[in-house]
Amino acid sequence: MKRLLLGGALLTALVAAAPAAAKVSYCSPTGDYCTSAAKLKGVRYLRIGTFSFTGRVKICVKDPTATRVCHSFRLTKAGPLYEVRLIWKRHYPNRGLGAYRVTFFYGTTRLGPPLTFTQA
Repeated sequence: MKRLLLGGALLTALVAAAPAAAKVSYCSPTGDYCTSAAKLKGVRYLRIGTFSFTGRVKICVKDPTATRVCHSFRLTKAGPLYEVRLIWKRHYPNRGLGAYRVTFFYGTTRLGPPLTFTQA
């Protein structure tokens, strides 16, 4: 009985801790596209790269105050891929410390899971 309770407590702790880990990149299982909200040399970039579609994508950022800002960008040719690569702070407001959530859309289709990063 003690083992069962201990196992349940451990599982609960792991599930509770899982959302705390920020996911800053994602690639589709087929490899058709990849999204990223990673920091490179101290600069936060939002990026989507694909070889399977062209046109416009919408990138939305929800800040710690729950304000959501969306902008549409044209995918541009970059070698064999089409991509949007932008500096986050040039296009979206910095609302201070906290967790930010980034979603990518092609038309009405969300591309992958929301990505998260923390502004410290």
